[in-house]
Amino acid sequence: MILVVGNINYDILFPLDRLPGPHEKMVCGEARTGFGGSAANTAYWLARLDTRVTLAGAVGNDALGDAHLACLREAGVNTDGVEQVPYATGIAVIFSLGREKRMVRAPGANLRGKACPELVEECELVYLSGGDTATLAQYARLAKEKGIPVMCGRFSAGEDTLAGLVDGFILNSDEVRMITGLEDPEEGIRALDSRTAAVTLPAGGCLVSKGIQVFKVPAANLDPVDRTGGGDAFAAGFLAGLARGMDAESCGKWGNVMAAAVIMQPGARPEIPVADLRLSLVD
Repeated sequence: MILVVGNINYDILFPLDRLPGPHEKMVCGEARTGFGGSAANTAYWLARLDTRVTLAGAVGNDALGDAHLACLREAGVNTDGVEQVPYATGIAVIFSLGREKRMVRAPGANLRGKACPELVEECELVYLSGGDTATLAQYARLAKEKGIPVMCGRFSAGEDTLAGLVDGFILNSDEVRMITGLEDPEEGIRALDSRTAAVTLPAGGCLVSKGIQVFKVPAANLDPVDRTGGGDAFAAGFLAGLARGMDAESCGKWGNVMAAAVIMQPGARPEIPVADLRLSLVD
């Protein structure tokens, strides 16, 4: 079982052709709303890929929080680690420009959850993806004490409190550059000096590492409709492969397939034929 810890948000997405200028009142064709949050998205897709997963985090004691929990449970996510607290459920406003996006987040309840030590007892892998830093560090320490590997995703990888507690990373090339200061993604993934790592590339595909070995896993060069949630779907595919004992390259392939399916539709959790995806992953 994989324990995913981190952000749970409600997304408001504005598809745009360009960003507005100073004082400009811009109108877009439509706004899309839906469930999101990096950790919640990854847990959702893991469950859709028939991978046992528990989500830990916090939502508000409000209608959005109730709806979040219902959606996740319907997908097959164990939500025993999601606490409902007397704060507003997190909100993310996303300006999507196809290959680019900008985001403003109001974390709300995401910063108010508490660690549940008993969840670590039941898992084989912990994946950290945002939220309250102290809570993430507590989960990481609990896992390390029990010899359970800890993977770290975006919003968490640069946290000093997690130094020495993380065994691997799932990041994009921009995040690797910010963390390591290196422009070359391959140099960056080596500098992470981790047991296992995956770095998604701007033109598609990814780099994966297992110890000192680094492999490039190619993917089709797509023209994305909306990149929202693509990295979270990649993480789900990669982690699902790890849970099945696959090698790093095969995990990278699974991540690529999941990311490609999500970014070709708007929103973090589009309706995609997951049954067909499972078949393509097996092939």
